[in-house]
Amino acid sequence: MLRSAFRVHVPATSANLGPGFDAVGIALSVGLRAEVRRARRFSLEFAGGHTPSHDGYECAIKRAIERAGGSLPRVSMNVHNDIPLGKGLGSSAAAAVLGLAVAQRCAGKRLDRRALAAEASDLEGHPDNAFAAVYGGTVIAASSSRIFLAPPRDLRAIVIVPNVDLSTRDARSLLPHQYSRDDVAFTAARASLLGAALATGSWRALREAMRDRMHQPYRSKVVPGLAEALAIQLHGLVGIALSGAGPSVLAIVRRTAATRVGERIRDCFVNAGVDAEILNLEFAARGIAVRGA
Repeated sequence: MLRSAFRVHVPATSANLGPGFDAVGIALSVGLRAEVRRARRFSLEFAGGHTPSHDGYECAIKRAIERAGGSLPRVSMNVHNDIPLGKGLGSSAAAAVLGLAVAQRCAGKRLDRRALAAEASDLEGHPDNAFAAVYGGTVIAASSSRIFLAPPRDLRAIVIVPNVDLSTRDARSLLPHQYSRDDVAFTAARASLLGAALATGSWRALREAMRDRMHQPYRSKVVPGLAEALAIQLHGLVGIALSGAGPSVLAIVRRTAATRVGERIRDCFVNAGVDAEILNLEFAARGIAVRGA
């Protein structure tokens, strides 16, 4: 039985960073917050800039709670969500991590990040967003092996969110079942360069390291303006990639170039007839945080 209220914060995340398909994730400063209080029965209410339009997100949180706790606890959850939903910013991973953490605390357990990461990865089907949401910073993961890195210093994350619907399931269905040897070799080389650049802080290598031929070319076909955005060359733009399954774009930029780069990328979508929102964010060094109880 829960004795006192507690609060949970889970960051948004961006995955892949180009060639790091299902393996690389990075935490962002925007996120999902919840206040949990003792109640006679379970209830969940949403607020914030991105309130769900249907019950799918609530069901995802409940499913994670039930997976860890067996049943829904007698608590009220007030959830404030600032993560754009279905836009490639780890909203489903944040929901899973939130639900699992709530179940842990309601059972009287201390926060177990290792268990959270494993369960959330299982729910998601891949570790990139889940690990970044739990641990923060940059995560490179393959199966049970993972490396945690500090987020890029002195750089910002510019996320451009186009008004296009592209579910993760639909985005994955666009990918071919077979690739050419040239495309595999091209992407493998950039994935290796990406890992080395993130580990050593060699930011000049990121522009080339964030290119890929495994998923971005195929997803660009259904997001107007995306191909043009990924091809931008601009001073202060350190690296650019589709965020997760998309349709959002993540640009890693020098601080002085943040506004200019964001507007230039948004113009690519606007010129293609698609409105887009610019999020000027920090990279988050911390993952999930639980306070109280």
